[in-house]
Amino acid sequence: MKRYRWWVSGTGVILLLLISTPFVILYLMNNGNPYTRFWTEKQVPAHLAEQGYTEDDYLEAYWVLPNYRINKDIYTDGFVVRFKDEPNVVYTYGVKRHGKEVVQYCEKEIGEAESDDALQIVKSMDEPSAKHSESTCIDSMGNR
Repeated sequence: MKRYRWWVSGTGVILLLLISTPFVILYLMNNGNPYTRFWTEKQVPAHLAEQGYTEDDYLEAYWVLPNYRINKDIYTDGFVVRFKDEPNVVYTYGVKRHGKEVVQYCEKEIGEAESDDALQIVKSMDEPSAKHSESTCIDSMGNR
């Protein structure tokens, strides 16, 4: 009788795993990894506060999950920031996998704030309209 109970409960656990796996995979594909999202949403605002920025300086700041693979040293999740004094430039930040250090991507989206069609990706830190560029940045497409 004891052996029968273990067989039934073991079979139930295996069936539960087989049935729930596709749902877990679909959730992660649509919503991203909750662990990396937590780190990104926690670390980037803290990093920006250390840089001297406040909530009042942002036009918008939000978590984003790109549709493509980025640098292997960085979590796929990103954090997009647009500043009030520079509404046409979009800055993207990421969190390193090891050490949880926040980095800014060298690529900046520059263009009209109202139209996504007019955005132009600029990779230069010397761009005169990019006031909030950090001295060290990382290439988001490097180390893929």
